Amino acid sequence: MLKIDRSAVDSAIETLDTMFTATQEVLADYETEKQVLVKRGEDFSKRVAELQEEHTQLLLDREISKDNTGDYIYLSKQLTSTDEEMKIILSLQEQLKEDFTALKMKYAPIIQATYRKDLSAKNQLPVNEMVEHARYELVKAIYDFASEVRKQQSPLLPAIGEFLDDKEVMEVNRNFERVFEYDQTNLPYSEFNKTVIHRLDIFSACSGNMPTNITKPKGSAE
Repeated sequence: MLKIDRSAVDSAIETLDTMFTATQEVLADYETEKQVLVKRGEDFSKRVAELQEEHTQLLLDREISKDNTGDYIYLSKQLTSTDEEMKIILSLQEQLKEDFTALKMKYAPIIQATYRKDLSAKNQLPVNEMVEHARYELVKAIYDFASEVRKQQSPLLPAIGEFLDDKEVMEVNRNFERVFEYDQTNLPYSEFNKTVIHRLDIFSACSGNMPTNITKPKGSAE
């Protein structure tokens, strides 16, 4: 009987498909620069593994060649060179950690500002105004219907009053008075729900969660 027009809300939801486009672009730029560092780190790790393998092999070869002074000196120089390169790479790996931090420091304020600007699109839905309007329309609809019931009943009251005022008649027809009690014109309403809309349910919906205690009425159209 009472249906809320969701067309404006549904149209607004469709526009949200591009809500975070700017933020996504900034994150894509960050990801591109990050992958350069990731690749560098992978290359470092690969070279470290190669150097470790070379170092082990050089030690074995030098041990075998310990009786050959020339080979022993040459292999020792190779070991030293390998050790020096390992030290350089380990230093570069430490520097790489700082490069990752610097990259995040560069993009953090950009992402924050862009995200905040994109997020402002959510403000197009006036939640407070919607709740107030829906509550008013609901209560007003019930009031209008109940008022009409009273209005239709009113012309009957003078004649009915003659019966109600007659104690002898009422003594025999005890249920008559009960039928015409004032509250009999009240519309039936279950007090199971203490409030029409609880603020916690609104807060839950505002956070993108449908309150579990609110379900679609039986027979409602999809």
